[in-house]
Amino acid sequence: MAEPVTEINDLQTPDRILATAEEMFAEQGYWGVSLRSITRASGVNIAAIHYHFGSKQELLERIFEKRCAPMNQERLRLLAECREDAARPPLLEQILEAYLRPSLIWPNDPDGAPRFLRLRAVLSQEHETLAANLISRHFNEVSRTFVRSLLAVLPEFSEEEVFWRFQFLLAAQYYTLSNPGRVVILSDGKCDPSDSEASLRHMVPFCAAVFRAPAPSSDALIFGPSLPVPLAKVG
Repeated sequence: MAEPVTEINDLQTPDRILATAEEMFAEQGYWGVSLRSITRASGVNIAAIHYHFGSKQELLERIFEKRCAPMNQERLRLLAECREDAARPPLLEQILEAYLRPSLIWPNDPDGAPRFLRLRAVLSQEHETLAANLISRHFNEVSRTFVRSLLAVLPEFSEEEVFWRFQFLLAAQYYTLSNPGRVVILSDGKCDPSDSEASLRHMVPFCAAVFRAPAPSSDALIFGPSLPVPLAKVG
């Protein structure tokens, strides 16, 4: 006889399952975690997960929905507030902060941003197609909105050039959240990305300088083409 499912009547159960699954996926990998291990860690039975989510992939989809929707809403809200004003930073810096702040600083969940970024990193390694589909579905529209705003304040650059620079913006954001310990070690503790406001304070002007840099010429490389370096060897 099946166990009675008392958890499905508890409104906190779905959130508890989502939080547990997100942490386990981030630490152990998507493939390394079973539904049964999530049930044990979250203190529910398997019927509760099937009742609320149906499958492990649906659970992952709901984690993305929970994390990405408020982040994107806040990005668009801040973007709408950007304007030319002598009392404010330059418009480019305002747009960059509007994009970066909601991904680095989650006031009610300070550990949520790096945990979600670790999950994305692990998922990209384990299941590239699933990760690409989720990221495209949840981020493409908002990212393209920001690229259009950047094009408007950088009319001297082509669309292709702005997309390249936006890619480097994403890399700075992604690495800061997914591997914060690297700069702590390199700087002997002088730099600590766990201080999100400090990260933002340094990242915005850095990225603004990247976007304002002159477009490269066809012979911009000093040493010419070389063999690709494996990512594991970089840094």
